[in-house]
Amino acid sequence: MNPIFSLQKICLAIVAVQSTQIFAETNPSSTPEQSPVKSLETIVITAMPSSVMSTTTGMQLSLKETPQSISVISQEQISNLGLNNIADALKQTTGINVIRDSGRYRFQSRGFYIDQIEEDGMSSTVASGASGNPYRSASSMTDLEIYQHIEVLRGASGLTQSNGEPGGTINAVRKKPTEEFQANGKLQYGSWDNIRSSVDVSGSLNQDHDIRGRVVAVAGDSESFKTSIEKNNQTLYGVLDFDLNDQALFRVGGLYQQVEDMPDIFGLPMGIGSKSLNLNKNTFLGADWSEDNFKKSNLFAELIYNFNDDWKLNSKVNATWYDSTQKFAALGHGNSNYVGVANDGLLQLNNMQFYDNDGDEFIFNTTLSGKYQLLGRDHDLFGTLNYSKENQNSQWKQHLNSTQYNIYTFQPSQITEPDWNDNSIIHNDNLSKRKIKQKAIALGTRFNLLDRLHLIAGGRYTDFNSGGSIQYYKYQGQIDRDYIKSADVKKKKFIPYTGLTFDFTPSTSIYVSYTEIFKPQSARGMNGSMLDPLIGSNQELGIKSELFSGDLQLAAALFQVKQENRAIAVAGTNFYAPEGKVRSRGLDLEISGKILPEWQLFAGYTYNKSKYLKTEGTIYENGTNFSKHTPEHMFRAYSSYQFSGALENLTVGAGVTAQTGTDSLYNVKQGGYTLYNANLRYRFNPNFALNLIGQNLSDKRYYENQKARVNGMNNFYGTPRNYLLSLEWNY
Repeated sequence: MNPIFSLQKICLAIVAVQSTQIFAETNPSSTPEQSPVKSLETIVITAMPSSVMSTTTGMQLSLKETPQSISVISQEQISNLGLNNIADALKQTTGINVIRDSGRYRFQSRGFYIDQIEEDGMSSTVASGASGNPYRSASSMTDLEIYQHIEVLRGASGLTQSNGEPGGTINAVRKKPTEEFQANGKLQYGSWDNIRSSVDVSGSLNQDHDIRGRVVAVAGDSESFKTSIEKNNQTLYGVLDFDLNDQALFRVGGLYQQVEDMPDIFGLPMGIGSKSLNLNKNTFLGADWSEDNFKKSNLFAELIYNFNDDWKLNSKVNATWYDSTQKFAALGHGNSNYVGVANDGLLQLNNMQFYDNDGDEFIFNTTLSGKYQLLGRDHDLFGTLNYSKENQNSQWKQHLNSTQYNIYTFQPSQITEPDWNDNSIIHNDNLSKRKIKQKAIALGTRFNLLDRLHLIAGGRYTDFNSGGSIQYYKYQGQIDRDYIKSADVKKKKFIPYTGLTFDFTPSTSIYVSYTEIFKPQSARGMNGSMLDPLIGSNQELGIKSELFSGDLQLAAALFQVKQENRAIAVAGTNFYAPEGKVRSRGLDLEISGKILPEWQLFAGYTYNKSKYLKTEGTIYENGTNFSKHTPEHMFRAYSSYQFSGALENLTVGAGVTAQTGTDSLYNVKQGGYTLYNANLRYRFNPNFALNLIGQNLSDKRYYENQKARVNGMNNFYGTPRNYLLSLEWNY
């Protein structure tokens, strides 16, 4: 019997058995007013700080009580700015560097990647793809419409995450059913024929209100400011809540999403000397048959059992299936020594590629949390068991073609698509597989030393296993039947967490914290064994305050992040030494919430500098900038004001995102820039409103942050000035 499959069945059985027992205890005479589960549901939906702190420490703590830097992207901000995807939302968030990576987006904080994106606290790795190639990943980001809000933790999160880089964690909180009926929708039209519609319906499904449901549907079709680029997406999400009795809630839901678009893989080249060619903003140097097709199916279930007012058990399962095909061809030169496009405008085609990817992921998590008494005081405690399994499969085909084209006269229709089934013209063809399995146990407590002094301490022990293989069918133009199995990576690691908070006043606390996280690596040392994992650590000193009865949150933090055991090549060998070390230091400042009932404000500033503490290569020298594509200064702000009197139906909002200059590994620079956004919302009556949104109002021309910008590719224009008109209704 497959042991992984057996464990998967055991995890499912735990939830099933608990559900069966609770059904047997159900009291049919209980009413909605008597059910404590209803109040729990309200907490999950509306009390964002509680949800955020559960993500960070495993315990239900407020923002002020948690000794790390947190930001929350509210539903109101998402709606006001017309945000439809996580990447756009994170561009409005304190300290997050949204970067292009192989035509997609990835996220960094404090100079390090964010490897974890959670949904309702269930951690999912941002897959790097089979064989470490992002093209070989079938995963895709879920549409933002299904989420109630987004929570962003900056810095390592080793107490609640098994492994990853110390950049932070993103937790997307799904929308949950409401007891009262509500329905809302949007019909949007924007620049470049951006058409999108969504509907969100929620409420009770019976008279007792103990069965509730919610459905969200999205359909969108849009073109781009770039010639030939277009995107089509459909998303369907549903969730049901069942009050099994006074103590228990069972939740089950699912999602299906399909996204089709034409990818801009390599972006634009630079001129000789890394000078911008000032190409038209609509320039697209890819084939018109290039295509991405991503499909995602997700099922999840959750059982919350309240033993009493202090203790509860929360068990969750989450299963996701991915499938994608990707084919593309585009002009580009990837050699870092390429000096740039000459006056003749010629640039070669960077071959043609086809990927057929699929993957699946299963996660089980059960958490026991509550309060206990010791030395005359109440304290918080949690314990978590976690199991996850992920499979990635990817077939890659490559057809060589380096024909040169003139970038000033190029048309996407000039590139002819090859027959991907004609083996005689295929240069490379292989099937790559990767498996990851993790088991973890975590334990943590918040010990109230004094009325105003609190110690958070805990740790997480993780058992990590990964392996993979490559089946070759054709290699460099020759028939090949080699099968290569990569060495398994097996690591067991304990990660500590400590934090201390002091309530300076009832509304203000100061804190200090230290946490770690690890990331296995496959490089081998001189003795032939795998190197020890990368160890990331986060040290933080901060202050948090709540004003106006908690309506306005202020936070400031000094941080230092280190990563050690980085692999450095040993000269004259194929082996590595775990001697690399980097450091990132900086400051986060944030204010968010309501200054007045009608005036909302968010503003965040980040200062960040990083460097190599040991030389890791010719372009990774000791003392040089470790994360050159991370701005030293970043500022994001948005404010909205609702007028009163004769203009009480009018709300105006304005925002700004600004950053200082960046560089790439290969010294292709981007100067600092500022983008301005605004929106104007008018509510005709309680049920209908119109929202006009403008982005990049000054029409600033800039290149998006990208780590591997070279003179021949990976230079992507940011989105120019654009508008979106949104008709919104609610009932």
